[in-house]
Amino acid sequence: MSGSEYIDLGAKEFGAGSGWQNRVLSYGKKRMHIIKRINTDEIKILAAKLGGMTENFRPYESVKWTVSFKPLPNLQILCLFVEDEEFGRDFFVYFNRRSAEIYPAEEIIVLSTVFICLLAQEAEFLWTKKQKHLGAQILENQPVDQKKIHVVQQITPDVAEKVASNLGGEFTELSEGWSITFKPIPEFPVTYSVTSKDFQMRFDSTKAQWMPGVVYAFKWLYLNAIIREARKFCEDLPQISFSGLI
Repeated sequence: MSGSEYIDLGAKEFGAGSGWQNRVLSYGKKRMHIIKRINTDEIKILAAKLGGMTENFRPYESVKWTVSFKPLPNLQILCLFVEDEEFGRDFFVYFNRRSAEIYPAEEIIVLSTVFICLLAQEAEFLWTKKQKHLGAQILENQPVDQKKIHVVQQITPDVAEKVASNLGGEFTELSEGWSITFKPIPEFPVTYSVTSKDFQMRFDSTKAQWMPGVVYAFKWLYLNAIIREARKFCEDLPQISFSGLI
């Protein structure tokens, strides 16, 4: 892996300055009491559980492990744990350079904190052997911005199929609409079902109890991604004037 392919949130490509970078790093440091205990064998297990993989990316000699995630096409998030005898422990997040051209920095920040959170949570599950209960109940009709619902209801099945293909989702044509299912992590599919009269977001309710903030983040991020991608095929979709995220 070439270091020139990867940048952090302080890079000029994001136009974000050091504030966003510090926000992500401080989030990782708050979980350092957990992250510092993850060894090189455990990080491979955790990466597999979360749909990621370990990488040989070492911008610093003191990097102990690097794990990467690809929650959306052209977006790779790399989490690095650093341990130095003189300077102590630290946590860094890098991204593939291409991501800055496609995704708003706000969304990349949210996804970064989500995977930091998931790493810490899964590590605790691994150590305590606590089992997550995988119930079948589905939560539907969760509160979503009505303007965004209006936009996705204008997306036709043929456009939705192209969107699913480009975003790595699973498309299903319904009798009066369509649905797309994403798997941001292997155990957690999120499904958006859309007709002209109805909009539903479905996911395993036990996961909502396990990681409510993460659930909300995935719902918001994939909905933004659907609308953003659909605009490539349907330029006359209604605009959401107040939001710069899509």
